[in-house]
Amino acid sequence: MSHNVNAPYDVHVAYGPVFELLSSLHTFICRKAYKKTDLLASRWAEQVRETLSPSLSALLESMEINTDWKVIYGFVCMLSDQGGIEEVVDRLESQTLPELKQQASAYGIPLSDDMENLRKLALQLLSGWNEEYFRHMDTRILSGLKLEAERRKREKNVYSSMGWVDRITNGFRFEPSAGLTQVLLVPQYHFQPMNIIYQFGSLLLCHYSAGVYVQEDDFLSPQEYRMIRSLGEKSRLKILKYLYQSQSPRTFIEIVRHLQLSKGITHDHIFKLRAAGFIHAHFDGETLLGYSARLAAVDEMHGSILSYMERR
Repeated sequence: MSHNVNAPYDVHVAYGPVFELLSSLHTFICRKAYKKTDLLASRWAEQVRETLSPSLSALLESMEINTDWKVIYGFVCMLSDQGGIEEVVDRLESQTLPELKQQASAYGIPLSDDMENLRKLALQLLSGWNEEYFRHMDTRILSGLKLEAERRKREKNVYSSMGWVDRITNGFRFEPSAGLTQVLLVPQYHFQPMNIIYQFGSLLLCHYSAGVYVQEDDFLSPQEYRMIRSLGEKSRLKILKYLYQSQSPRTFIEIVRHLQLSKGITHDHIFKLRAAGFIHAHFDGETLLGYSARLAAVDEMHGSILSYMERR
């Protein structure tokens, strides 16, 4: 696992409502992650479900985060440069099946045996979700995501490519790998503080937590509060010390053996440290390789606490 500063791939930040539509759908479908989101997604999902038609609700309940969902995700990403949500839907609907297969193959989307039914499913999901939920969403969410993307783009020439990715994603290291030529970073609201990572051919797409919150609160932000809380546990401090003293990134199994705790408990500790930004997560495409200490977060937490105490 390398620590190269200059990555041999291009990094870009992208924004568009269609990406947040995907993120919100992913959040609703990914039921096992509800308790880990800042949105308190179990409550949010229940509130949204009450507004949905029975047909769309039943369709969403049948969905899972699996290969078919990745293909649908790929369809939308592939067509995202065509315009807004309606334009993407129109483009997806108007293509012939051979055209769709050819474009999907070139984009690196895994071809399904039943691409036509997946196309129909994608159209139902995108149109229904946009009509019944997304277009009624708080406008501060999309405006906040747009501002976040613009702010990050202004930073691009200030940092090295690896440093820029680390800063934006709060600790991700995408290691150079064969065929990877572009990393696309997309700010998201619904799935915070978690991430969505998909690779399509030479493109790696990563939704990152944008730090956009629409609730009014004069306390610390959820991310700042998460940083403070994450260190209030002995095992997490042991993980940080172990990673800090290690000469190279450590795998999940190595951390389990060091702590001598169950995989489930260790995974929970690592998730909390990772979400708080105290550890680097090293990836080869979509595959998580291991973890290392991220000392920059200590300074960030110190600054947040001081800023809060000085606030009037």
